[in-house]
Amino acid sequence: MMSTVTIRSSQKMFTEEEVSGLTGICLEHLRSLTRIKHLGQAVAAAAAAGGTAEKWFYTPSDLMVLNLVCGRCEH
Repeated sequence: MMSTVTIRSSQKMFTEEEVSGLTGICLEHLRSLTRIKHLGQAVAAAAAAGGTAEKWFYTPSDLMVLNLVCGRCEH
C-alpha cells in the first residue's frame, strides 16, 4: 500500500532528514537509493571538524519518486 505524503507547495527543497521523516525511509536506505536512482543534489557543507561533508537536498519530484520506489523501513 502506497502512503500519502503531504508537503507545502512553497517548499522547493528538502533535506535528507526531512525526506526521511516524510517517507519513513531510514537515512542509510535513502542515501543508497539516492546513489542508485541518481536522485537529489549533493552540496558540500563545511563539517564541524574542519573538513567538508556531503549534504543531500531533494526536490518535490525526487520525493515523489522515493515514495513510489521504496516503502517505509521496518527496522
